[in-house]
Amino acid sequence: MSLREITWIALRTATGLCSAIVTLYGLYGAYGLDFRRDTFVSALYVLLPFLSFFVFLFARALRSELWLHALVACGFLTAYSILNWRSCNWLGDCTTVSATVLETLMTKRVLAAFGVFILSALAFLIDAPARRRPS
Repeated sequence: MSLREITWIALRTATGLCSAIVTLYGLYGAYGLDFRRDTFVSALYVLLPFLSFFVFLFARALRSELWLHALVACGFLTAYSILNWRSCNWLGDCTTVSATVLETLMTKRVLAAFGVFILSALAFLIDAPARRRPS
């Protein structure tokens, strides 16, 4: 077993663990959320991170998994930012939309979702040369 294969296995394991954590964040996010206001955004806030582990498990090709993890991370950031904007606007604490998005980006949940994407991208980059060479 080469160093490239060991690194790929380690990255895939880390991706799986992080995506499981993001899925648990999605389940936990549904706990105290009021779905009556902004039902669609609230559903996306819960559903997108919840799908992370299932994307890891059931996506066949690494390229499609990479795109789906990017969709989950960016969609989760968007939904979370909209909900944060709604909350800070109601309290009167908002400065700008970009500041709200940046603060949302620095939360553990969003960083974990982007971490899954980055780990998946690294695994894809390490695996891509191995797929190109003849067996």
